[in-house]
Amino acid sequence: MKTNASLSEPTPLTAAQRRRLRRILREFHIRAFGEELARINFLPEKERKQAVAEMIDHARRQGVNLGRPARGYTI
Repeated sequence: MKTNASLSEPTPLTAAQRRRLRRILREFHIRAFGEELARINFLPEKERKQAVAEMIDHARRQGVNLGRPARGYTI
């Protein structure tokens, strides 16, 4: 049987806990996507979309064929 205490809202995180979780999340993004994409992932949405658009424009200028589907690996 659940008590009233178990039905209440969870306690909010302290500032130190939020910093630790943010650091863990950032380190995961760096390992998973590399430093540049991790930096872009944490930008505000408008700036993130602009950065991705700039990356796509740069790829097109360098001759990357964006018409083919991404395979998820390089040969």
